[in-house]
Amino acid sequence: MVAIEVTNRSDGRAALTGLPRLLVVYTIAISVFLIAPVLIVMIAAFTSGDFIMFPPGGFSLRWFDQVLSDPQFIVPLWNSVRLGIAATIISGLLAIPAALSLVRGVFPGRRWVETFLLAPLSLPTIILAIGLLFFASRIGLSNSFISLLAGHVIITVPYMLRTVLGVYAGVNREVEEAARVLGADRWRTAWYVTLPIIRPGVLAGAIFAFLMSFDEVAVALLLTNSDTTTLPVSILSYLVYNYDPAVAAISTIQIVIVIVALLLLERLFGIRHLMFASQ
Repeated sequence: MVAIEVTNRSDGRAALTGLPRLLVVYTIAISVFLIAPVLIVMIAAFTSGDFIMFPPGGFSLRWFDQVLSDPQFIVPLWNSVRLGIAATIISGLLAIPAALSLVRGVFPGRRWVETFLLAPLSLPTIILAIGLLFFASRIGLSNSFISLLAGHVIITVPYMLRTVLGVYAGVNREVEEAARVLGADRWRTAWYVTLPIIRPGVLAGAIFAFLMSFDEVAVALLLTNSDTTTLPVSILSYLVYNYDPAVAAISTIQIVIVIVALLLLERLFGIRHLMFASQ
């Protein structure tokens, strides 16, 4: 337990001392704890040896050349990218109208509908994957790309919905009403006024949805087949029989894709701005 010293001043106020320094130390410790495993994997990917070791015995790009020319990794990588893009597009088509209705609409059970749409955020993905496996088998879509896509859409819709809700809830209703007064119908108002205003939330939600789909394991593990294997499933399968730096190399490529997406998000809109906008 960390003790915080409290000193009484003559004006009756209490001053907390030592708290800023503790917060800095705590932040640095947590950052190192989270980043260190990622850095170790990325550094180990450049080893010239035949086994994963840290620090690496020498510098080499041989393992990147191997994974980039190996269909065992390239095909799943393309499947993950294709699946992530498709899931993101469908999530946007579902989440954006839902967010507009939840913010501006007045109908019974509105809060219940919002809770239902956001429920996958609190549901363990393994439970969701098992349920989808039984349901897909019952309707004859087991281990198909459609069932895999449906599972990823269920997971990604809440992320798109949450960011759009956060941005649109802070929009002044009078802006849309002014467009209606000037003669624009509902569709023109939505296209020329509402969508440009909520664009930061839409793009931020799209990036987060793609990242969640790209890194999803449980749903893909139960619903995938030999033709739709995703990159996380391929890495897990490879680790069953192999333990060489090829896994570190393909994991590094995956990490770089995620970092580029997050940097794009920060560059375009600022993660801090979006976080405050969603509150």
